Amino acid sequence: MSKILNTIGATLAIATILGSNTNFVNNEELTVRASDTNTVSNESIDSWMPDKNLQKTIYNALHDLGQSVNVNGGYDTTSINQITPDMLKDIRYLNVNSKDITDLTGLQYATGLIQADFSGNSIKTLPDKIPGNDNLYSLNIGNYALSSTSPSWVLSNKVSFNNTTSTYTDINYGFNNKSIGGTFTLSDDSLVYGADKKTAVIPFDKLFEGFKQSDGSFKKVNPTVEIKYSSSENLSPIVNTNKNEIELNLNKITPSTSIQIQFTVNATDNGSSYSTWDTLDFKVPESDSVITDPMSPIKASSVASITPLSTGNSNVVTKNVSALNNYIRNTMMTDTGIYSGYMTETQKNDPDTDPDMFNEITESAGLYLETLAMRGDANAFDSYYAQVKKTFSNGDGSFNWMYNTRTKQKKQGNASLDDLRIIRALTLMQAKSPSTSRANEIKELITGFKKYSLLNGKMIDGTFFDDNTKEPAIRLCYLDMQELKYVYGEAGLSQKDYDDQLKILQNGYLGDNFPWYQTYYYYGDMNGYKAGNYSTLPEAKGEVNSIDSLLVVLHLAQINKAKPASISWIKEHVHNRTLYNNYYTDGTPVEKNSAASTYAITAMIASTIGDKEMYNDSIQDLNDSQVPSGYGDFSGCLGDIPSMKSATYNNLTALLAYYY
Repeated sequence: MSKILNTIGATLAIATILGSNTNFVNNEELTVRASDTNTVSNESIDSWMPDKNLQKTIYNALHDLGQSVNVNGGYDTTSINQITPDMLKDIRYLNVNSKDITDLTGLQYATGLIQADFSGNSIKTLPDKIPGNDNLYSLNIGNYALSSTSPSWVLSNKVSFNNTTSTYTDINYGFNNKSIGGTFTLSDDSLVYGADKKTAVIPFDKLFEGFKQSDGSFKKVNPTVEIKYSSSENLSPIVNTNKNEIELNLNKITPSTSIQIQFTVNATDNGSSYSTWDTLDFKVPESDSVITDPMSPIKASSVASITPLSTGNSNVVTKNVSALNNYIRNTMMTDTGIYSGYMTETQKNDPDTDPDMFNEITESAGLYLETLAMRGDANAFDSYYAQVKKTFSNGDGSFNWMYNTRTKQKKQGNASLDDLRIIRALTLMQAKSPSTSRANEIKELITGFKKYSLLNGKMIDGTFFDDNTKEPAIRLCYLDMQELKYVYGEAGLSQKDYDDQLKILQNGYLGDNFPWYQTYYYYGDMNGYKAGNYSTLPEAKGEVNSIDSLLVVLHLAQINKAKPASISWIKEHVHNRTLYNNYYTDGTPVEKNSAASTYAITAMIASTIGDKEMYNDSIQDLNDSQVPSGYGDFSGCLGDIPSMKSATYNNLTALLAYYY
């Protein structure tokens, strides 16, 4: 590439002086060869100026002989690929004929640019630095969509464009000399909580930073803020214009309740305007309250005070118990846990078997541990607990509620009932065979229980470990009040919180005509239910599940609070073999199907209250449900022979009932 050293006029003057007959030895003396320039670059123009149409425009400008366009009077380059960034310094004016330029990257090298007009082009990409620097007088960049990623220089009064963005999202600032409107979604870190987390404010500067200037700074302007919507009737956001903040009183909102508030934000300043509809979603945090009424500790032996009716009971046939135990250990148990349902060996090895069949859950782990504790087998207990901890522990005093042996994946969250049942099993075993290591495990799990299974001192369904989300609700059958009393005493938790939960459990009673219980209680607004509401099965509204209600009765019986009407109703239906899986709230069966687990739980209730007749009736149903020998590895389980199906929950509750 060579640059003409002299203007055309100067060359003609030299020719006149030398005379028309003068012969040049070498015409190349008039120019500098490409190899002689000190601006040669081996870098392809495509790497620093990717827009082909802009390349053509620059090429034409460099070959324009008018000094108003090019201070050097034109280049004799023969191809676009010969253009270097240094050459662009000579460009003063750009005559843009193309309508297909979209990317102005590379134009920043035109540091001498005075004027250019790209009107008619739709520009999508701009360089970080403004072309022309201080030399620039005006730059029209045509149609351009202003955005949060736009370089600040686009707001210079030397730059003009037709803004093609009609709606902005996630921009909490305006642009100098521009009018914008749209939406903005705040993150929950926009909230500034009070020391006790019962109040919070949203500073105006989180809603609106100001109007962005061409140097990247923001001109502060106080916006006008107006509340439009709050998802909770107990939350009344206040706009405080003196303090430039939105104030929130969270005292009446249950922690972990999902809240949404919406409001408008408007600001103006000398031709600049900003107008958005803002949304903030957040979960109310737990308050850092001080416990003033710690519950008195109780001994582990008080949890293990039951006198099992299975002892010396002729209905509890040793060979049946042994067969069921062998089925669980030999057919269902792995080195990580217990399968949730029966599979043949072919199914276990078949890659097409439903992956859910390989789920192992902490529910099963807790039930088997409780069985070992009731049996008083400390060595087997400690060995199996070590396996449970290895498979399910989250490393912080809680358990991932599910592990899949095929995918090797864990569900990131706990089931509080399962965690409490494991603590109960440890408590029972500790009462029968004390050990320092077990005592330390109980202490660790109670700490984890406080963190992951309680919300403001009350038991919830559990926590999602990945984001620590807690849902403000409890399934009533989770409230094992006997073990909770032990946990609350050991942890010094609130007596009032314990008493409130007992009331929640008792007030879920449907009535003496049908002495079953509601399924859920809501501490906060959730799934269309308000704080303080009860509900039946969310997936089948108007229905209650017998296992849920039976567990509630069991937990109340363990603290001598079971309703007499419930006990009488259960005893009658156990005796008549008419205890069904699901009922409508008026006591009508949804279908006349029964599960072995219902009779297993009634056996536990019977033993807890000392009703030998009801216990024997329950055990007899379990005995009749057991698969006899002759069915291979399916023998010994409580299952359905034609379908070869058997749920692990039925088998584990039955095994536990045999030791109650």
